[in-house]
Amino acid sequence: MPDEVNASFVVPGEPSAILAAWRADPPSFLSIDGYKQIDDSFESLVYEANVTTSFVKITTFGFGKTVYRLTFTFRAGTDGGTQVSALGQALERTRDAFGSWLAGLPAS
Repeated sequence: MPDEVNASFVVPGEPSAILAAWRADPPSFLSIDGYKQIDDSFESLVYEANVTTSFVKITTFGFGKTVYRLTFTFRAGTDGGTQVSALGQALERTRDAFGSWLAGLPAS
């Protein structure tokens, strides 16, 4: 699937603190396509965006809908960091912003 996201990275800090920070203030790349938090658990956050195109709206008489989800799981990593796994779908502009955001993380 061309819009697939499957990434894993480490951020400094404890999983519960990182999850709470993302819950309170999600990373900026999630706002590009309007991802909103729809679910959470003790170790994950799920975001969803309606990315329905005009073509789909027209060809389905307004009944069609394209929804992308991104799930982030936060688990204890090595050296006191948090291993974050991202899985789901995102449009290219969000994937590019995510890549830029990842490039700005401190080296682990």
